[in-house]
Amino acid sequence: MVGVDWDFLKDGAGTLDDVLASLAFDERGAGLWAADRIAASGLTRGEVIRRSRLNQTFAYQILSGARRASRDKLIQLAFGMELGIEGCCELLERGGANALSSRHRRDVAIAYCLDRKIDLAACDDLLWGLGEPTLVPEGQTRPRR
Repeated sequence: MVGVDWDFLKDGAGTLDDVLASLAFDERGAGLWAADRIAASGLTRGEVIRRSRLNQTFAYQILSGARRASRDKLIQLAFGMELGIEGCCELLERGGANALSSRHRRDVAIAYCLDRKIDLAACDDLLWGLGEPTLVPEGQTRPRR
């Protein structure tokens, strides 16, 4: 995932079988990874879903692994889970989406908000002010600060 250190392959790490045997693999998808992370965080699924502004049914389907989510929906979930930049990138990659990139203005604004624990509504306000697409679709009500 993001920030992988490939040093384990240097200095003649042995055969591929040796290398693979020395590593622990976590191949959970975005939904199952997020559900486990929520359970460990002390947050409730309801709190996370409410803060993410996702449709409740759709959010539960994501968390059960029954549905895949778009990149923006995964970012909304990251806000609901109160993830930082690394956690959001992990969630995105597990969901089959590109991690946040410092080469994209919108991604930098989102990362800024995640880093500073700015909520989803305020992040959308910031994105709108920059002329960037918001995360919560137009027409859905957003709670104000």
